[in-house]
Amino acid sequence: MFKPFLISLSVLAVWSTGAAIAPAANDFEDELLSVDSAALGTNANLPWSEPVQINDPFEGSFVGVFDRHSFFGSLFNTNVRIEVQSLWTRDSIRILSIIRDRDCVSLPTRVATSSRCSEFNNSQNIIQLFIKVGDEVLEITGQSSTFSVSDSVAAALQNAPDETISIRLVSESGESIDSEIGEETVKAWKTVYGAEAIAENALP
Repeated sequence: MFKPFLISLSVLAVWSTGAAIAPAANDFEDELLSVDSAALGTNANLPWSEPVQINDPFEGSFVGVFDRHSFFGSLFNTNVRIEVQSLWTRDSIRILSIIRDRDCVSLPTRVATSSRCSEFNNSQNIIQLFIKVGDEVLEITGQSSTFSVSDSVAAALQNAPDETISIRLVSESGESIDSEIGEETVKAWKTVYGAEAIAENALP
């Protein structure tokens, strides 16, 4: 059972079993924009929501798509801004959940206001990821905000309809954060998780 934290106004996607099979990611590598690092949170100018060729100095070259979603909420007297960044590749999904709090506590009305405000960033350690694809919920367990992608998960993502997809993140402390993956990123999954890419990954 999760401890509820924040719920965003997510749109539940409708499952489409007749989605077309997209070509493998390798077929697009020569045409994709190149990115020099797979790191999240360090580059605000990433090409969000489009398939890219990632050339990381530590991890090598591979195809992926970066996604970012921000939303606001409140917790007690705290105004909270959540930013969820993610990187979707054939082998793994990486999540960076950043909480930016602005805590303002004021005196009651009719009393001279004396506000105390502070801002800080807090990155959560995500250990469970839920992806809602139509009536199916994909549940993936990971470590340090990184999740391995099985063939069955890759196939489900590759066949996801071109609509906004709801996701739920569960932190190590048991808090849950509801977010979403935008339609353009979902379209890019067809490149990243193409049928031929799944087959190539399964070769010994």
